[in-house]
Amino acid sequence: MLPLLCALVLTQAPSARSPERVTVGAHLRNVEGINLQENSYFASFVLWATWKGERDPTKTLRFVNLLEAWALTLTPVYEEPLVLPDGRKYQRFVGEGRFFHKFELASFPLDAQEVVLELEDAQHAESELLLEADPASSLSPDLRIPGWTVKQPVLEVLHITYPGALGLPADGAHSRVRFGVTLERPWRVFFITMLPPIVLVMMCCWFIFFLRPIHVEARVGTAVTALLTIVFLQLAFTDDLPYLGTTVLLDQVFNFSYAVITAVLAECVVVMRWHDRVVTLEAALLSMPESERPGLDAERRAAREKFERIDARSRWLFPLGYALGCLVIVATHAA
Repeated sequence: MLPLLCALVLTQAPSARSPERVTVGAHLRNVEGINLQENSYFASFVLWATWKGERDPTKTLRFVNLLEAWALTLTPVYEEPLVLPDGRKYQRFVGEGRFFHKFELASFPLDAQEVVLELEDAQHAESELLLEADPASSLSPDLRIPGWTVKQPVLEVLHITYPGALGLPADGAHSRVRFGVTLERPWRVFFITMLPPIVLVMMCCWFIFFLRPIHVEARVGTAVTALLTIVFLQLAFTDDLPYLGTTVLLDQVFNFSYAVITAVLAECVVVMRWHDRVVTLEAALLSMPESERPGLDAERRAAREKFERIDARSRWLFPLGYALGCLVIVATHAA
């Protein structure tokens, strides 16, 4: 009687089932239309899946980073899944659509971005269906993206636990597969396209130190023109960036340039005040008795030496400080 009872209990007890394993792979054929304002891009790809069992898991697979569901094209290659020699089933899709991924722009224009497709089962948690990434996933050999350098592919599986379990008390973690590629902006964009105009403006500002303090209009006008030009360059170079509420690498270079130009203007003010002091003393010397001139003349020479020394030191301190400051800014973001 006891063995019969045990057998009855075992037959009634729910059997623990291992999750169904689905291997998913992708071949990225093309990426274009990268939009930094909308954090979006257009991708063309080939997607495939292999599995065992009667249930077709491709019916419930969804792209979680799809931007325009109505524009997604996902066409199955075979009317019915193929049966491979090892018993697994295989289906392939040819697809294209617009996707999104939050771009990290703090290091712009030396930034690296990921362009990915994120795939997840819409109905089943990992306890029922487990997604695995196919190591055969690849990139098209002729994949070219203007303005970007194609780096290593992205292939990983994430385990996502949703807060509140999506309203289901038994709902656990979901597996998510990410396919894609890492893109880097070429360094020449910054060092050949953007930085030379900034340096040229700063060099024009540096020429102020070779003008005599008597040329007040030329010194001040050059510094103000340089300041306005830097403002224009910043607006031109960052026009495609969305509002981030923070500064990127290029903004920090421009902000540092503003500070340096302001310091140049301050130096001009100090030098011109000392020069005015010299002019005042020279005028006083003409109407002063001969016996009192030596002391006043010494003061005049000291004032002249002072502003000449300030200009002489500024000729190498400002460019050196600007170069070191820009180097620190770039190295901080490139590290």
